Amino acid sequence: MVAHCILNINSKVYGIATEPAGCRQIVSGLLDNGFGIIQLPCVEQSCFGINRWGLVKNQLDFPGFRSKCYELLKPVVEQISDFYKNGYEIAAVIGLDGSPSCGINYTCTGNWGGEIGEGYDLQSKISSLKNLSEYGVMMEILSEMLSKAGIFTKFLSVDESCPEASSQELIAKLVE
Repeated sequence: MVAHCILNINSKVYGIATEPAGCRQIVSGLLDNGFGIIQLPCVEQSCFGINRWGLVKNQLDFPGFRSKCYELLKPVVEQISDFYKNGYEIAAVIGLDGSPSCGINYTCTGNWGGEIGEGYDLQSKISSLKNLSEYGVMMEILSEMLSKAGIFTKFLSVDESCPEASSQELIAKLVE
């Protein structure tokens, strides 16, 4: 299972895509090594669209967003459960560190929100941004849902700024 933007980088906040389509090295590395790929939903795009501002975890950690995660992940977990019950290995969930939804090793948080114009203490908001060593909101929920289904797998991340090295490191972790 891979974060949506690994296959379709255009689902990211408009203007921050690092590739024209997707992370080719990561996708081809998985396919070349015999791994099937299930694309996870992009809950942020579903809720806020492409023209959203960059978000942090504490902005997404509210009941409505969590409900949307469950709603969009339910058919994915059902599909994974069917594969698992029929003998397929569920090799990993692959996310993107720093993402408030799909972070694995760390996610971004801070006092981010409200107005950003003059007189709204933007510098203080920027200074509050930091990375926490925890899953993003959607990955927390996916982990819970898989666990409840009796499916335990690795949660790994990729670094899209170094796709070649990240792909090699990812494959090494998957085949160990």
